[in-house]
Amino acid sequence: MGKLADTVVVVTGASRGLGAAMATGFASEGASVVLAARTVADLESVAARCREAGAVRVEVIPTDVTREDHVNALVQTTLERLGRLDVFVANAGIAVPGITDKRMTTLDTYELDVVERLIAVNTVGMWLSMKAALPVMPAGGSFIAIGSELGRLAGAGAGVYAITKASVDLLVRIAAAESAERGVRVNCLSPGGMVDTHLFGPGGMPAHIKAHAPWSEPTVIVPAAVWLASRDSDGVTGKRLAGTDFNRTPPKDLRATLQDA
Repeated sequence: MGKLADTVVVVTGASRGLGAAMATGFASEGASVVLAARTVADLESVAARCREAGAVRVEVIPTDVTREDHVNALVQTTLERLGRLDVFVANAGIAVPGITDKRMTTLDTYELDVVERLIAVNTVGMWLSMKAALPVMPAGGSFIAIGSELGRLAGAGAGVYAITKASVDLLVRIAAAESAERGVRVNCLSPGGMVDTHLFGPGGMPAHIKAHAPWSEPTVIVPAAVWLASRDSDGVTGKRLAGTDFNRTPPKDLRATLQDA
């Protein structure tokens, strides 16, 4: 019996990168996993890995998080098929296509369609996920919003992506306060440091970015994600946690090191 036995976990953006890594990690702890993203073929590949890892059940539900009808259907279908929704991991997100060729280096060099797409996925998609999932989650449930250190360490050149990730922190603080009375915890989890999250597409993180600092694989986030999804993190809400920090913090010191989102 794993830490997530008898637990139903929904993961958006589950077709690759952080989402696929977390879904497989939840499966290995005995969870039933619902995989959501836009590309069915990629989801089916991750589903096979989750079954091999030990998931009790795996469901694939194609979802575009920028569409309210899709997000509502994801939550309602989960309830119909699995009877409950204990953990929702709002992981779906995008970066700027131009980051690999330095086209968009300052705020005035962005194109409107890129800004609208970033906000639609990273900010509106997060809000839609909270709107649909939080009201139906039971006491003890856990909503995990995937953020980024860039949202709080932004400087010149951090761009609109950083702005959208800063909005995730604010959404987490508000949702945590609004959900506290119901016993549903809401936290922000980021990879922490240089992690190839696959936001750059199938080619992965560009070599010129990797060359500037040590980097990690998406699995770096899994232990922290499992902790937040499990009852080990009971009472923790409105906090931010970086996967790399979690991995080097002794369990006895962990709660003392948590910061507000």
